[in-house]
Amino acid sequence: MIYFYTLTITIFIIITSLYIYSFIKNKKNEKKYKRLKNEISRIFNINLNNPSDDFVIHQIETNLKSIKNKFESEKNRRRNMYSILDTLNEGVMLTSLYQGDIIKVDFANKSSKEIFTLEDYIGRSLAEIVDSHNLIDLILKSFKRKINVEEEILFYSPEKRYYNCKIKTTEIDEKYRIVILTDVTKEKSLESLRKEFLTIMSHELRTPLAVMNGYLETILMNDNLEKDVEKMIKIIEDETARLTRLVNDLLDMGRLQKNISDEKEFKIINLSEVTGKAYKFFKMLADEMEINLEAEIEPDLFIMGNDDRILQVIYNLIDNAFKFTSAREEDKSIWIKLYKDAYENKNEIVLEVEDNGIGIPSKEIQKIFDMFYRVDKSRTRQISGFGLGLYIVKLILDNHDARIFLESEENNGTLFRINFKGGQFNETL
Repeated sequence: MIYFYTLTITIFIIITSLYIYSFIKNKKNEKKYKRLKNEISRIFNINLNNPSDDFVIHQIETNLKSIKNKFESEKNRRRNMYSILDTLNEGVMLTSLYQGDIIKVDFANKSSKEIFTLEDYIGRSLAEIVDSHNLIDLILKSFKRKINVEEEILFYSPEKRYYNCKIKTTEIDEKYRIVILTDVTKEKSLESLRKEFLTIMSHELRTPLAVMNGYLETILMNDNLEKDVEKMIKIIEDETARLTRLVNDLLDMGRLQKNISDEKEFKIINLSEVTGKAYKFFKMLADEMEINLEAEIEPDLFIMGNDDRILQVIYNLIDNAFKFTSAREEDKSIWIKLYKDAYENKNEIVLEVEDNGIGIPSKEIQKIFDMFYRVDKSRTRQISGFGLGLYIVKLILDNHDARIFLESEENNGTLFRINFKGGQFNETL
């Protein structure tokens, strides 16, 4: 008998849960509740006056109330989650992959809808609602490689805007990807204005600084200057020369950022000879500063590039090594290495500049190639510079499709490693 009641209750919950729940959801008073009990008793031929039958109804009611509470809790949780997503300035989308390479939009918050060309987006393919093939390619890249992807992309519709796009994998299912779009149009505009200002300012400062240098040199040619006056004028001359170097760096940086065609006029260069030239130049300085400068340069390693710019990179890295190594009191050493890396058939040429100087704190390493960034000034106050050298190095190497890596430990030296794309070149090509 107990088994029969249990089976009856189970079948009832499965078959009529939605039907009975609709009654409970709309129950506003005792009258409706009684009507529900009467309906249940009619369907299952239950005698309401029988205590055992009434107990069965009570158990059903309890189960339905539990289902209702869980449903309301889940509904509130989802409502809160969607409310939070809709208040974000970043566009957030949930996409899925189906039928090969088709990306479907399953959810999008309010911010992301601003870049849609259609209002009815749920279940539609991304190609129908977003005018950006770059976004689709990024999501497909994430699916195919099963990785997170981040890149800056440009949308032309409804207006030209720049977005930082992050594609995130999910733990729910491999077929889903979360897309986060952050509008960086304003930042891009400010960056463009800043670069333009620096270029204009540099051109405007160049002429007066040249005039000042000329007059200072003329004044210093006078043998009748008092020593104190001559000392002050030399200080002014040094600071003027320092400003001139800054202006030249800014103009140089502007050319590299604009990617002027002259910067892309590459030829086959012997990197071994260029590196050797830099070594010979700094060797004399190293002897004067009591720094041990050593070089291991494999002969006849060729790359495609601009020899003046590559020499500028090498000079800058060695100069940095001198600055941070000279801060040590003793055992000052710098090593230059150039070799062909045949590991995994990469056919790359590697240039390393290593020193045993004061090193770089780990928290600073990620920012070291930023414009105007200098390592903790309390540690490097005595070291001159504007924080442009490594930024320019990075620009030059980007133009050469070369990669630069940094390894450093505070108070234990620094290693810069550059990977160039090598080739089977010779001087007759």
